[in-house]
Amino acid sequence: MSATHAFTEYVQPQMGRVFTALGLDIEYERAEGNTLYHRDDQGELVPVLDLMGGYGSLILGHNHPEIVAHAKELLDQQRPVHAQFSLRGEAGRLGAALSDVVRRETGIKEPYLATFGNSGAEAVEAAVKHAELVRVTRAAALAEEVGAHLEAAGDALRRGTATVDPDAYQLPALQGQITPAAGVEALLAAVGAHNAAALATKPLFLALERSFHGKLVGSVQLTYNAGFRAPFQNLGTRVRFVPMDRPELLDRIAEDERVVLLDAELADGRVRIVERDFPALTAFLVEPVQGEGGIHALTAEQGRAIRLFCNKVGTALIIDEVQSGMGRCGAFLASSLIGLRGDYYTLSKSLGGGLAKVSAMLVRRSLYQGEFDLIHSSTFAMDDFSSAIGRKVVEMLEADDGQVYRQVTERGERLLEMLADLKSAYPDVIEDIRGKGLFLGVQLREQGEARSMVLRGSAYTGALGYLLSGYLLRQERIRIAPTGSAGNVLRIQPSARLTDQEIERLRGALDRLCRILRYEDTLHLVHPASDRTIPKPRAEIRDFRGAIEGYEQGAPRDITGPVRKVAFVNHLITPAHLRQVDPALADLSDAALRSFVLGMEPVKKAAPYPAVRIDSPLGSAVEFALYPLMVGSEQMGRYLASGDVAGIRADVEERVQAARADGCEVAGLGMYTSIVTNNCTSLNVPGIALTSGNALTVAMGVRAMERGARDRGFEVADATLAVVGAAGNIASVYSQLFAEKLGKIVLVGSRRDGSARRLRNTVHGIYQECWARIAAGGELTGIPARLAEEPLIAKWLADGASAEGAGDADRGKEIAAYLEERYGTDPFLTVAQDTDALREAQLVLCASNSPEPFLTGEHFAQDAVVCDIAVPNNAVPDLAEQRPDLAYMLGGIVATPNGEGLHPSARAFLEAGQLFACMAETALMGLAGIDRHYSYGNISRQQVIDIAALADAHGLRLADYKSAHSV
Repeated sequence: MSATHAFTEYVQPQMGRVFTALGLDIEYERAEGNTLYHRDDQGELVPVLDLMGGYGSLILGHNHPEIVAHAKELLDQQRPVHAQFSLRGEAGRLGAALSDVVRRETGIKEPYLATFGNSGAEAVEAAVKHAELVRVTRAAALAEEVGAHLEAAGDALRRGTATVDPDAYQLPALQGQITPAAGVEALLAAVGAHNAAALATKPLFLALERSFHGKLVGSVQLTYNAGFRAPFQNLGTRVRFVPMDRPELLDRIAEDERVVLLDAELADGRVRIVERDFPALTAFLVEPVQGEGGIHALTAEQGRAIRLFCNKVGTALIIDEVQSGMGRCGAFLASSLIGLRGDYYTLSKSLGGGLAKVSAMLVRRSLYQGEFDLIHSSTFAMDDFSSAIGRKVVEMLEADDGQVYRQVTERGERLLEMLADLKSAYPDVIEDIRGKGLFLGVQLREQGEARSMVLRGSAYTGALGYLLSGYLLRQERIRIAPTGSAGNVLRIQPSARLTDQEIERLRGALDRLCRILRYEDTLHLVHPASDRTIPKPRAEIRDFRGAIEGYEQGAPRDITGPVRKVAFVNHLITPAHLRQVDPALADLSDAALRSFVLGMEPVKKAAPYPAVRIDSPLGSAVEFALYPLMVGSEQMGRYLASGDVAGIRADVEERVQAARADGCEVAGLGMYTSIVTNNCTSLNVPGIALTSGNALTVAMGVRAMERGARDRGFEVADATLAVVGAAGNIASVYSQLFAEKLGKIVLVGSRRDGSARRLRNTVHGIYQECWARIAAGGELTGIPARLAEEPLIAKWLADGASAEGAGDADRGKEIAAYLEERYGTDPFLTVAQDTDALREAQLVLCASNSPEPFLTGEHFAQDAVVCDIAVPNNAVPDLAEQRPDLAYMLGGIVATPNGEGLHPSARAFLEAGQLFACMAETALMGLAGIDRHYSYGNISRQQVIDIAALADAHGLRLADYKSAHSV
C-alpha cells in the first residue's frame, strides 16, 4: 500500500488529498541536519533543504549526532519509560535545569516548578488549569472572608449595636435596588444576591489577536483563528483577544470586565458596605513571537505594557515559548530579549531535540498549588527517556556560555540580510520581512488583484502560500510552509547549523519565485500540482502581465431604477479552458490540465470574477458576477453517475452563500451546477432567489431553431424535430413548445437505466400539454391541430372535458395509449434509444447532460439545423468542419442590451456582449426585481413564455448564432 493511499484512506483523508493537490505528497525516509530525503519516481534518493524545521522543533537540526548518541545510550541502558507513581529522577533534573536557565536569563531569583507533558498544547492546558486553580483558590478565600464580615455585620445590625452607613445605598451595585426603608434584612439579601451573581462569573482569559496556543479543547479557545476555534466555541473558555499594537485598550478591558464583591466593614458602631475586586481574570497569554499568526514579534514597549497591566489587575502572565523559545530567537527565552518576565512559561518543540515528545509548564514557586500534583497528570509525562533528552538539549544550548544562541543570532542576521536584498529587488512582491533569530517570516503582497486567476483564486481561498510551497518543494527542493493563519507569509525556521551555501540556495529559489509572481507565470506553480510524470513544457520564466486583457467597462450609463447584485455559479466546461482563464498555462498539455483540475477536488471554490454591469432600457441595472468552481464536466458527470452528489452540492451551496454574503439578491446555476442540485431544489440558502436558467434557455433555443430554419429556407411546420436528451425537463418543455409548430418529433434517449421510462413520461407530458391547448380553445397548429381531429379528442370535447377538470391529469397518457392502439405506432412522437434516428430530422436539438461530446457528422441529415444547448456541447468540436452543410449553432446564447460582456478570461464559447441563456435569466431576474425562485425544479411551458417576454422588454435577445466553436 502506498504512503499516499494509506495516509489518505486511514489517517487524514482531507489533508491527504490537499497534499496531493498541491504537490506536497511526499514520504520522507531519512533526515540529517537541515536535509530531508525522499525517493523520486525512479527510486532515487532526493535531498530536500528543510527550512520548516518541524515548525520550530529543530533548532539543533534533524538527528543531531550528539543527541542521537545520547538516545541510543539511554535505550541501551534500558531506562524505564513507564515508572509512574515513583520518584522520576530525570524529570527532576530537567526541571532543575529549566528553572536555572530561566532564572539566569530573566534575573528572577525565585525558582520555577515544572509540570511535564508531551506537546506544546498540553503545556498550555497545564498553565491554564493551574492559573485557574490559583484564581479559584483566591476567589474562595475572598468569598469566605467577605462572608464572615457580612455575617458579623448582620449580627451587629440585628442586635442594634450598629447602624448602616447611608452611603451603602449609593453604591452602583445597590443603587435603585434597595432603600433604607426596606430594612436591614432586605439590604443583606440584596448584598447576598449581588455576591452570588459575582461568584458565578465565568473566568476570563486574555490573549493577543493572531495568537496560536494549540488546538486542544482548552487551548483552541485561546487561538485567534476562527477557523480553528469556532466549531468548539461552546465548549468552554471565555476569551477576549487584544490587538498587539493597542496596549491602551487594556485599561478599558479591565474596566469592562471588573467584577466586585460587596463586603462589610464594621467600625465604631457603623456598617459600611464596600467594594472588593473579585478575581475574574485568570491569565493573559502571550507569544513573544507569534508564529502561526504571521511572525509578529512583541516589542519591549508592548511587553512592558502587558506586564504592568497584569501586575495592576493581579492576574497571571503566561508566556508561550513553545515555538519561540529554546534558542530559536537567539536566547533560551525570546521574551528575555525584550525584558518580559512571566509567571508561567510553556516550552516544547526544540526541547525534545527533534527526537522526543516533551513539553514543560513552568510556574513560579510562590504560585504553585500543591494539589495540582494530583488533579493534573499524564501517563506519558516525566519518563526518563524524554526527560533525559530534554536535559541534554538544555546542556547543549547552554554550553560554551551560550554558543548556540550566538550562532542563531549570527545566522539569523545573515539570513535576514539576504531576505532584505530580495525585498529591495522585488518590492512589488515582498511586503515585509519579520521575526527574530531563526524565526523569520516573508510576507508576500496580496494577490487578490492579480490578473492571473490562479493567483487570485489561491489568494481568495488562502491557499497561495501552500501553492508556493508546492513549487519550492518540487522545483527547488526546498521545504517551506506558510504560517497557519496568514497564508501569504512564508515561515523560515532552519536549525542553527544553517550554512552560507544553504542561504544562497534559498536566495536563488526565492528570486525565481518572486519573478514568477511578478510576471504571473503560473505554469511553474501549477505543474507541481499536476501529473508530474508529464515533463514540464518549459523552464524559463515568461512575462504574462500583458497577456490577460484588462476589464474596463467605462463610465456607467445613467439609469432611473435600482442596481441589484446577482451571481452565477459556474464551473469549467473542460480543463482545457484553463488556458483561456490563465494564458500562462497555455503550454501545459490537456492531460496535465486535467490532472491539475482533478487534484483540486478538496479546494474547488475560486475567486469571484469582477462584476459586469448590465443596464436595462427600462432603467434598472444589475452587477453580474461569476462565482466559479474549479471542477470540470467530467467530474460532474462522475458525481451523477455514482450518485455521490452530497459533496458537490455542499460546494455549490457554499458558493451561493458566499454570493449572498456579498450582497447578491439572485444566484443562478448553470451547466452541471443546476443538474447536481436537482435544478436548485437540493439547496437550502434562505434570503436569496435561485434559478437554473432553464426557462430562458428553452426560449432562446426555440428562437435559434426557428432562425436556423429560416436561414435554410424551409418552414418549421414542414420539418421533423429530433430531440437528444429528451428524457430531461428542458428537452421535454422544448418538445411541448415545438409540438405546436410541427407535426413530428423524434425523442432520443441515452440507454441509461430508467431512460425509457423517462422518455415515456416526456411523451405523456407533451400530449398533456397538447390537450391543454385543445381544451383551451382557439386556433390550433402542429400536433394539437392533428390531435383535435381524432375521434377520442372529439368525444372528450363533446362531453365537456377541460384541461383542469377532475380526471384530466392522465389525459396525456391516455392519448399516447390511444394513438398506439389505433395506428400501431405513434404517428407524431417517436421514441428512440439510438442516435441513428437523428438522420430522419431536419431540426435537431442537442440537450443531453453527457460530460463528453458524442455526436459526429455522420449522425445528421443533409442540410439539417442543429441547435446544441448542452454545456459541454453534445457535438464534437469539429462538427462544422466535418459537415459544412449543417447549420450548427450554440443556441443558448443571448446578446446583452448594450454589448456588456463577461471578463475576457471567463467567456469560454462566448464573444463580447454575450451570455449563456442560463446566465441571462439570472441577470433578468435582477433587472426585473424578481425576488423569488424562478426556474426552480421542473419548468413549465408558461414559465418559458413569460421569461421570453420579459427578456424582450429588458433588451436581452438571441445572439447571432455561431456555426463553429470559438475556443
